[in-house]
Amino acid sequence: MSNPINIAYASVGNDLFVDTYEATCSAWATPILICSGYEDRVCVTEDARTLVFLAMAVEEALPVQDNSGYQNLNIALDNTDGKVQAAIEQARAASARIVLTKRRYLGSNLTYPAERYRLSVLNRQYANDVATLTCGLFDLLGTAHPRNKLTAAVAPGLIFI
Repeated sequence: MSNPINIAYASVGNDLFVDTYEATCSAWATPILICSGYEDRVCVTEDARTLVFLAMAVEEALPVQDNSGYQNLNIALDNTDGKVQAAIEQARAASARIVLTKRRYLGSNLTYPAERYRLSVLNRQYANDVATLTCGLFDLLGTAHPRNKLTAAVAPGLIFI
């Protein structure tokens, strides 16, 4: 168990996790950078970009572990000033896709993410001062297998099998 992220998961408080979120969309000039916690963080991404993530109250609801084929991550963001809702509605009006990259860093090492997930924002809800985003972690039902479908036009010998 020499991997630092495995040691952090197995330990009792030796290192803290820092979750960061980078939201990109073709309707926005610059990405939106958010981190969980009370202080802004300067982190280096896997492609060697140094980004400043703004602190915000963030809560996650992990996906249900079942065989339904849907792996959705619900992320609740503080929307007191309305900036989150304005950005999401701007993307929705432009019919643009929002891609959210979640990175988990160890508090002792902000130079490279320990884990990284790429998500698509599927749905949004606003209640009181909270914006809840439903993000698709993996769309199993929308993934064809095999990706290159074999038909009689592509492989004529299949009609005799």
